Amino acid sequence: MTYFSDSADADRHQTQQAILEATHQILLESGYSEISISRIADRVGISKSVIYHYYDNKESLLAELLDVVHRRFLAKIFEQEDTTPREELERFLTLFVAAPSVSCQPETELTQLAKTYVELRTQSISNPDYRSIFTESENRVKRRLTETIEEGIERGEFKPVNPERTSEHIITFVAGVLFRQATTDSVDSEQLNSEIQEQLADRIYV
Repeated sequence: MTYFSDSADADRHQTQQAILEATHQILLESGYSEISISRIADRVGISKSVIYHYYDNKESLLAELLDVVHRRFLAKIFEQEDTTPREELERFLTLFVAAPSVSCQPETELTQLAKTYVELRTQSISNPDYRSIFTESENRVKRRLTETIEEGIERGEFKPVNPERTSEHIITFVAGVLFRQATTDSVDSEQLNSEIQEQLADRIYV
């Protein structure tokens, strides 16, 4: 599955796509500590010098991967056609909560994106470049989510809550879900989905 194609024109884009995909797969398979330029080059079948032509070092490569993953998140949540504010909000809250019936199935693209998000986010504790990317990404998500809530209020779908404050609470909740699902086996998806619906009904829905 191709995640990272930005353009169909030229070898440059194809090579960068292959580098990003290989980096992503190594990250999923072995974790952050096992990523190296040599291993990525071997996976793609190119020399290390080709990678250094595009990226200064491993950190700049991973920073671009992180930005791409964030954009994939946003596209999956906010770029669906013909959705109401209520549908968009529910999608944001439940998209990464695995349904019980598919929890044992092979990983989906969304599951992989979530794992990548968590793996790289832990590195932002000590990496200011990653921290900056996460900060900007969360600001983008918050702005988009705030717009969804404002539209829902205007259309009479949502109670007159504070859009920015509600967005902040929702983002914090989703981040917690992602970390729990990626680092423990204690998340009861069925119960969590039920609680999400109860909270939406009590606090947001008219």
